[in-house]
Amino acid sequence: MKKNLVIPFLLLFLLLNLSCRNQVKNSLPSKRQQLIKIIKKAGFLKLPLNFEVLGNGLKDKYLLDHRGYDSLVFGKSLGGICGFFPDTTFYYSVVLNSHGSAFPWPYIMTFDKNGNEISSEGISAFPGCVDTPIESTSCYDSVWIDVDFRIRSIAKVIGKIYNPSTNKDEDICNMNKLDGYIDKNGKIYINKSDVILCDK
Repeated sequence: MKKNLVIPFLLLFLLLNLSCRNQVKNSLPSKRQQLIKIIKKAGFLKLPLNFEVLGNGLKDKYLLDHRGYDSLVFGKSLGGICGFFPDTTFYYSVVLNSHGSAFPWPYIMTFDKNGNEISSEGISAFPGCVDTPIESTSCYDSVWIDVDFRIRSIAKVIGKIYNPSTNKDEDICNMNKLDGYIDKNGKIYINKSDVILCDK
């Protein structure tokens, strides 16, 4: 009699276990659903857009929770979303601030309509005042994003740098430029210049 009871209980246990697994699986949002929730919370940016990276840069409207459902779309990204670009036909694009350095650093990510990442690129010309041996007296890093999704950035740092051959500090002015765009399929293309010596 015990053998006859074990098989039905075992089958009942297996059916309940499979049912619970399907309920948990069905309760997780898809990448697309989670991306749409984030878009609703973060909102849209108005183009054209111009901002300074340092000081009064773009503010986070939504902080990513890399331990929650946001990781379905953004992985382990640490940072905040500044806003999404007006909807395009084939992809979503978003400006984010990376929070891994001394200052929030802006970058753009694009996703297909199912929430899969297409492209990701930094949009600041250089980390100028932060990661440089120059003792800066003036520094700026400006970013422009146009309505046609063209991206430009100019960064300039003025200051002094130690010259070991003369054993003295020398005046210096360095500039970097960045040009890029997002194509019709959501791929981001960025070209950065080498350091350009400039006038003060």
